[in-house]
Amino acid sequence: MNKNENKISDRSGKDSAGKGNSKRDKSMGSVPRILPVVPPEDSGKNEFPDVHPHLPQISGPGGGALLLMISPVRTGKCLYEYSMVETDNGHKYLKNIKIGDKVNSDKGYVNVNEVFYQGKKECHRIILENKCELILTEDHKLHTLDGMKALSTCINDMIITKNGMSKIISKEYYGNVECYDIQVENEEHRFFCNNISVSNSTIISNMLLGDSEMGFFDAQERFDSTTIISNTIANDITSRFLKQAFDTHDSYDDSIIDGIVNKQKSYSKEEQPNIAVILDDCLGSIRREARINHLASRYRHFNIRLLVISSQNFRACSPIIRQNATNVIVGSPFPNQKELGKMASEYGDMFGGEQNWLKIYKKATPEKYSFLHMDFQNNPPRAYRCFEELIAEGPNIIGEVPTLDLDEIPK
Repeated sequence: MNKNENKISDRSGKDSAGKGNSKRDKSMGSVPRILPVVPPEDSGKNEFPDVHPHLPQISGPGGGALLLMISPVRTGKCLYEYSMVETDNGHKYLKNIKIGDKVNSDKGYVNVNEVFYQGKKECHRIILENKCELILTEDHKLHTLDGMKALSTCINDMIITKNGMSKIISKEYYGNVECYDIQVENEEHRFFCNNISVSNSTIISNMLLGDSEMGFFDAQERFDSTTIISNTIANDITSRFLKQAFDTHDSYDDSIIDGIVNKQKSYSKEEQPNIAVILDDCLGSIRREARINHLASRYRHFNIRLLVISSQNFRACSPIIRQNATNVIVGSPFPNQKELGKMASEYGDMFGGEQNWLKIYKKATPEKYSFLHMDFQNNPPRAYRCFEELIAEGPNIIGEVPTLDLDEIPK
């Protein structure tokens, strides 16, 4: 464990000590689009910028966050719809790629298993020395000699292309344009788009592995240790980098939680490491009296700065977990209207009633794989579309208020 202390500024301007345990592998993860972080005045003295204000806040004395994630929660990766992708049957525009197509990558042709329509996004056009061009969002990952890096962080980097390595010589704002992305079946998630190697990943990977300069947690550096418990991590190709970076378990057992707690208790309060614990879609196999349910109300006591619990089923989460969640993310498309109605019933009072909550959810999820982020660390609570846009404060919806169709009101 690296005992060097790095200063982490919380949103109120107070500082707390954060500790890093290893150098991060720059090839890891992909980053969804969020607004630029405004650095604090004394940011030159801090190794880590603040966590982005639209994400769960983890700093400050006694601070920490319990993030509950419900239903499919993926990320929006954004490339211009008329970007060209090479398939085994010729070239196609990105918007015309279908699930089952085989597309070219630095590992040969790979299967496409997801196609994402992302709507309109603010994009930039880059030109490389070898004349390759691409239109993409600033947070989309490019394949560099130093691994996968967001466009916004590529400075004099050598970019991997089908025709060799090349540097960016031009970058200019292109406009607000229709975007797509695809997910491919290889461990690196890479494919060639306009002959430039690009990548994507999942939201948990993004939050844990995303650059601290962009407001993400950068967990390898920010936390002393990160433990991930997931029933699917051994078979999920999107979790490869998480398995490389963190302590992972492919099934839940109370002994794992006991081990974490006992280790933290072996330190004095002042010396307890800053840690993160992630439970990914394993609540269905956990008993109601399981240790994790007790930990949900006491995680700050053991200096767990970030506790993430994801589930496909809202009611699979115990009342203790739901009541202690500081942040809740609800994905889309939501497969069960009855479950959506249960969430409207639970959170409606904080956002102006059940139907008003459903309008907020609709406003937050206009596209497939968008998500609603509810932030209960603020009073009144705030609602965001993804990590991008504040759309409601308490009952007050900001901007255009959606109209609910009859089939959008759970019975």
